[in-house]
Parts: sequence; structure tokens; C-alpha cells
Amino acid sequence: MRRLKAILKYFSIGLIVVLLILVALVIYFIFKNRAPIIEGTVEYGISYKNELKLDLYRPTKNVFKPSPVLFFIHGGAWISGTKAAINFNRFNGAVNTLRENGYTIICPNYSPAGRGKSVFPQCILDIYEAIDWAKQNASLYDLDTTNLGILGESAGAHIGMMIAFPEKTLQPEKYRKTKFNYLIDVYGPNDLTDIYQGQAVEKIDASIKRVSKIFGSEFNIKEYVFGFDPSKDSVRANELLNRYSPINIIRENKAPILIIHGKDDRIVPVEQSLILKSKLDSLRIPNEMHLMDGVDHNFLYASREQKDSAQKWISDFVIRYEVSRQRPANNFKTKKSLQRFLAIWEANKMATR
Repeated sequence: MRRLKAILKYFSIGLIVVLLILVALVIYFIFKNRAPIIEGTVEYGISYKNELKLDLYRPTKNVFKPSPVLFFIHGGAWISGTKAAINFNRFNGAVNTLRENGYTIICPNYSPAGRGKSVFPQCILDIYEAIDWAKQNASLYDLDTTNLGILGESAGAHIGMMIAFPEKTLQPEKYRKTKFNYLIDVYGPNDLTDIYQGQAVEKIDASIKRVSKIFGSEFNIKEYVFGFDPSKDSVRANELLNRYSPINIIRENKAPILIIHGKDDRIVPVEQSLILKSKLDSLRIPNEMHLMDGVDHNFLYASREQKDSAQKWISDFVIRYEVSRQRPANNFKTKKSLQRFLAIWEANKMATR
């Protein structure tokens, strides 16, 4: 009995030490990489719809009044992921730069896939609701909801495209007046038929099954995303894939689009972005594409230089297409000061005649 107690005691101490080390490593990583959550003011865990929450990263410098808004939509194959992913170093530099330039970043969670129900269109409608929340709370958080942009990663980029390329048969009436100044698509799937009939999903599913068997459960990624077994109803599956493939609903759209993709992406083939660019060009939609040599999904195998370049591509693109539409907050803080300036200008003009 004493021996057992001693073993449990040392095991508990060891476990606590391991947890403390892990916490220390996480804290070190966050501060070393200047995670946005440690910069400026962050409104964390705001409820916007039922159990869904969003985080609001306020500008670190008061450049505009009100502040333009960038929505960050996280990835995770529609089955997982978190709004906190914005702190995981893939976009830290861009987010920090934009906040320093007066932008507000909003990161919503959305409904993941679940057994017996399709993830579509619910995940798309959730982001619409997050945008609607921003409109309703614009005065409270000093948001300029006439100046909106979207940054989506992987599955989040897919959702962003479904919103930025709205199809009226899919888009609820109340959201049809929402306009976006730009869209940033980071290795987003735009042709779901190609994704789910390719080898990438089969490899992911096989890996998940090996892990789930350890815990005595089965998991099928296709059944979760579709909400049913697509092998048993191919007609219904193809209808869903075609309906929720952004490449099929792109029409004339004036919002410029930035595409970033690794050439060696094994989850979302780079050909998807190449085909998307070709269609954007044919429709004369302004776009910019950067392909990264030797880079896999999630910027895996990307060099420090490549990662830094991606940060700059994003922040430069946003500022280029948005700042010119904004009026700096510090120029004229009130209508009265603007009127006073105009009166002085008119008086000086008359005096020089």
C-alpha cells in the first residue's frame, strides 16, 4: 500500500511538472511570435448566436474612426478548428500590422460537422450571422461595417468564397446587401467534387480512423461533412458538392481577391487555385496570386522568408484596397472642426484675390 501511494505521489508530481513545462512552452511561443492576443485590447468570447462566440481584436492604434473590419475565418476541414487559430503564427505579422494601421479583426467560430447533419449551409449562415452581429454592434465597438473584408484559411477560405461570391438561391434575403471590399483566399478548396473524389480526403480519413480505433470509436470524415454516407446516395452527394463549390457560383464581382497557395499542397491541390484564377481573369475580376515553392498545406515546410512574404502579401493587399476609401480619424474628429477648417480655407481664398 505504501509503495502504491509513493508511485501515485511521484506520478502526480511528474504530471504537474509536465503540465507546467507545457504551459511555459505555450506562453513562450505566444510571446516570442507576438500573438495578436497579447497585443492591445481583445474582446474575447462574445456570444453572437446560440452557443457560438467570436473574438474582437481592436486596433492598437487609433487611425480611423470608425475602424474598417477584417473577418478571419479559421480552417479545420469543417469538422474542427478554432477562432484562436489567428494566434498560431501563420498570420500574426499581418494581423499585427493591420491593427497598427487601424483595423479591427473579428474571429468567429462556426458550427462544425456532426453525425447525421450536413455542415452545409449552416457554417456559411453562421458567418453571415457574425457579420450581422458586427452591423448591430457597430456603434458600440466603433466599427465601419461599410468597409468589410474576409481572410479565410482552408475550409474558412471556402466559407469566405461562398459569402463573397453570393448566389441568390443560396443567400438569405437579409444578407444580400452586404458588400465586401476584398477577399483573401489562403489555400481554400473551391471545387468540392475534386476534393472529395480525390486521394487527399481518403488519406485524411484513413489517418483519423487509425486514431479513432485506439479510443474504440469509428469516424468517417465524409459522413460528417455530408451528414449521410455519400457512397449510399451518390446523386444527393453530387448535388451537395456542386451546390457548395464556390467555383460554380462565381459571377461578375468587383471585390478584388488575393490567393495564396503552396505548390506541394497535399490536402487542397494547387490546381484548384490555378483554375480559380483562370476563371477570375475571364470575368475580369481583379486578383493577385502567390504560389509558394515546396510548401504544403498549413504552410508546412515553408521557410521563414516565405512565411514573412505571406504576411506582407496579406497586409499590403488589405491596405491597398481599403485605406484609400477611409478617412483618418485624426484629421477631423468632429463635423464642427471640418466646418471650421472650410471656413478658414474660404477666408484665406478670399484674402488672396
